[in-house]
Amino acid sequence: MSQANGALTIGVGRAAAALALVVTMGTNGLQATAGAAGKLPVGKAYTSQPPVPPPGHCHARGVLPDPKCTPGAVNPAVTQANIASTICRPGYSESVRPPESYTETLKRREMASYNDHQPIWDYELDHLVSLELGGAPSDPRNLWPELGASPNPKDRVEDAAHAAVCDHRLALVTAQQEIATNWVALGEQLGLGDLARLVPTARKPPPATASTPSRTVPATSPSGHYYKPGEWCPFRDLGDTTVGPYGKLTCEQRAGGGQPRWTA
Repeated sequence: MSQANGALTIGVGRAAAALALVVTMGTNGLQATAGAAGKLPVGKAYTSQPPVPPPGHCHARGVLPDPKCTPGAVNPAVTQANIASTICRPGYSESVRPPESYTETLKRREMASYNDHQPIWDYELDHLVSLELGGAPSDPRNLWPELGASPNPKDRVEDAAHAAVCDHRLALVTAQQEIATNWVALGEQLGLGDLARLVPTARKPPPATASTPSRTVPATSPSGHYYKPGEWCPFRDLGDTTVGPYGKLTCEQRAGGGQPRWTA
């Protein structure tokens, strides 16, 4: 946040989006103008479960979602011109919120996309661009499994940004872009302090896949032949070891696949 020539400039300074909010003093008080900004996807309305990224495809960036999987999406019915009758009207968010019968199934699928393995109640299926900022209600591009219970620090950012938009201190499109790009930075610019330290970020790794323990098998074939390095071994012995005149051998499959072989 900086001040030059009487203008207060609020910007994130990220390469991903060259955004700025310039607030100048006018005859009618504070006036907000949005800087150059890329457009967010226009949300789609879903009544059934839409496609989501495949399992393990998405990677959270600490407290922020994967921008390729969850870029954010906006509701085309909400514009700067009608905020008084939409997002700034009491009860708007609840009037467009998708039902739990839709979100619970989507939550499980998106947890798989993000490779999240903690209990489902450890996450909130959150709107990246919040409903109170005109976010798309049911588009999976605007929903992701946010670690931590609700309410959480992001809710404070949503409330502060909503108040700024409805007070005409912040342009709607700027608020949408900023919260989609980095909601923590937006909260700090709105004077909410260091939010990142308040948000849990540790995600448990996936559970270890159970594997069949290796065995020690006889050093000879049924005919009495001692196994040698380089000889084929049966697939049933893959990973097993044997000890004979040629030392300890392990039945291994080479990188290119094919028949496993005894390897010294």
